Amino acid sequence: MARLSPLQKKLKLKQKAASTKQQNAQTQAATEAVTLPKGKHIQVALDDFSHDGRAVGRWHGKAVFVAGALPGEQIQAEVLHDHKNFAEAKLLQINHSSDLRQVPPCPHYIDCGGCQLQHVKPEHQVTLKQAAIAQQLQRIGKVDVPNWVAPLVFDSQGYRRRAHLATRYFADSHTLLLGFRQAGHRHIVPIDHCVVLEPALDVLISPLRTAILATADPSAYSHVELLQADQQKLVVLQSQARLAGEDEQVWQELALSTEAAIEVRQPDEQVSYFGDANGLCQYQLAIGADSHRKQDNLRIAFSSQDFVQVNAQANTAMVQQAMAWLQIRPDDKILDLFCGTGNFSLPAASLGASVLGVEGDAAMVQQAASNAQLNDLTVEFKKADLFAADARHIWHGQHFNKVLMDPPRAGAKSVHKLLAGQPIEKLVYISCNPASMARDLQGLQKLGLKIVQVGSIDMFPHTPHLEVMTLLEKA
Repeated sequence: MARLSPLQKKLKLKQKAASTKQQNAQTQAATEAVTLPKGKHIQVALDDFSHDGRAVGRWHGKAVFVAGALPGEQIQAEVLHDHKNFAEAKLLQINHSSDLRQVPPCPHYIDCGGCQLQHVKPEHQVTLKQAAIAQQLQRIGKVDVPNWVAPLVFDSQGYRRRAHLATRYFADSHTLLLGFRQAGHRHIVPIDHCVVLEPALDVLISPLRTAILATADPSAYSHVELLQADQQKLVVLQSQARLAGEDEQVWQELALSTEAAIEVRQPDEQVSYFGDANGLCQYQLAIGADSHRKQDNLRIAFSSQDFVQVNAQANTAMVQQAMAWLQIRPDDKILDLFCGTGNFSLPAASLGASVLGVEGDAAMVQQAASNAQLNDLTVEFKKADLFAADARHIWHGQHFNKVLMDPPRAGAKSVHKLLAGQPIEKLVYISCNPASMARDLQGLQKLGLKIVQVGSIDMFPHTPHLEVMTLLEKA
């Protein structure tokens, strides 16, 4: 090697090594320079899993997301979209398969947009989803989870007690498409059987299609909802026109032949009921031996328009875990935000705590109050827009030592400001959206709370979604 002259040595010593920021910028520029034209076929080794259920690999440093693939696989893919920092590709061929892969149990898996992870063995789905969520929490909100408790996992088939079906009628052939939307499209995938639906709902699909075709105007029915409640299966149809006399006969006969309750919603909020439908359904919650009630179960009534969790078994386990994590005592003052019809408020009250439930939907607040009476419990429910800065006036002068919140997918932005000044000892936060979860946990920690443990509930097997429960305690 040639020796450096004294001048060259002096100049070399003056050169500064690139900073981390400069190195990141250089890496970013190199990634952006990589182009992947639409339609290009590439070979990719996959080594990661994203929160939306796609496998991730790199092609010359650029991240490539591939639906239907798995970490550890080597594949051939076709580029669908090329973005500045990443690309999306379609799986064409698996050259080396993962041990996590299985044959999807549903024949509609490729087309239907309902279950994106049926190619993954059920026992490995939660592990993949949980790891992806942990990555997102750290990346988006710099949230490090100190302790993941064992996940709550349930049957991966026949679990779904609620489903929305789309319809499309073709008058020229007198045929009806009834099924789920195609993945990435508005096209309807017609089905006669769904492996994730509760069996009592699954058997309704074919007779329901026949019944719609027997009505005066099959095109009037825009969508259908199937709902399994305790000892009752409910069919809810949305009609764009008032029911004709022959239609009422069709729905009455279907209700009798299938032993289903049927609710037909029409213009001007008119509703017709058939079978034993009366506008309300009910599910039960097992509350355990610590309850102050004589009955073993709580009864939660709700309308077909109210939100309920789609997985009954997972919901019961989730509620029981929340009660256990909060360690509810009779002297506790609990604030339940986004309380719905009382899914958490009523169990907490049954354990002796004083509870205020707050919800933005007036009808659900009224139903929650009715559910408290139904179960001989004293619970205060109030309506408030929890995204408004003045929502805290609802509980002005009241102090709570424990808080529970189960917000919608959008999360509970700025809710920590509503809780400022409260003497919170424990807070349980539940989310199915890691992005809003990361943001909200950042805010909640500003209250002097620290994350103690996190646990996942597999509410939606065969999908990328995962319900996540976080316990925060006073630091």
